[in-house]
Amino acid sequence: MNTGFNEELNDEKIPVHWPVKRLLISSACAEVFRSPSVLEGRVKHLILLLTSGLRFEGPTTADLCRANKEAIARGETEAEYMTLHKGTPEERKIELTIVPKLVFNWLRNKYTTQDASSYPAIPIPDQIGTETLEVLENDAIDTFTRMTLALPHIVENLKTLNLRSSSGLDFHFTSKEMFQEALPQLTGLRTFVFTVGEVFNEDDYLPLLFQHFPPNLSTLRFRGPVSLSKSKHWNKWVGSFADPKYLPNLRRLSFVLDLDYEKESTGRKKVIRAQKERLSEAKAACKQLFDNVKKRGIAMEPFCDEWAEKYKAFEQVDERCEQ
Repeated sequence: MNTGFNEELNDEKIPVHWPVKRLLISSACAEVFRSPSVLEGRVKHLILLLTSGLRFEGPTTADLCRANKEAIARGETEAEYMTLHKGTPEERKIELTIVPKLVFNWLRNKYTTQDASSYPAIPIPDQIGTETLEVLENDAIDTFTRMTLALPHIVENLKTLNLRSSSGLDFHFTSKEMFQEALPQLTGLRTFVFTVGEVFNEDDYLPLLFQHFPPNLSTLRFRGPVSLSKSKHWNKWVGSFADPKYLPNLRRLSFVLDLDYEKESTGRKKVIRAQKERLSEAKAACKQLFDNVKKRGIAMEPFCDEWAEKYKAFEQVDERCEQ
């Protein structure tokens, strides 16, 4: 389902009797899911491609906006305005409705209120079919965390998880600490594909995130930034992967550090081709990790990004990494 120019999610119209096995939703923004295929975990394989601000609980965007207008009319909150053509005869104000702010307030109220009756629990279905979840770019980590909050019973059922977040557009509604807490709870997860760039605002967060990976993985495919190899914590990665107690069920590993960024990029971070020296340093660091992994009998495999092969907007793994 490609939502097109208007980026409107219309999943509610998916017929309930359709035996959907694989559902791809592309480009939808700022709306709440309504389809039982998603909310009841009926679809086996769910893919969210370049979506943003999607939610798994709460009012629709139209309902949030309507409630906000009613609150303004009652004097419970103030309207927000933008001035156009300031300082000219055409100067005028237009009223703004900032949907992300309304969503954030709703989530904050739900998860901090003492009155649980205002937010009825989402019913848990007898059977959950969702086993594979892929969330690709934009606010991928944030979307996954929102889904974990709203539908923990579905997320806990996952066998395969693919998260791709390289552009720094995460954490508008949830915190990186919530993501860190969610990962080790995925005890049933067997395959974790994680492409992550310099998307965290703390230098030590990504270098220590390996400590929180799902514990029972048999397959891990990790792609990160070249800067990770320069972290003061890099030796902890090398040492942990050498320890048989770390991810004890791991049998297959893909690991590459090739993502690099423009130094002055703001907002959406732009991935660039890493300079030869920086990439060489990252490759040398990875070799340390590979040598330890092989001693554990874990099979090393190239990192292949099938979505980068389909979409030019996604950067394929630097071919120099295999040289």
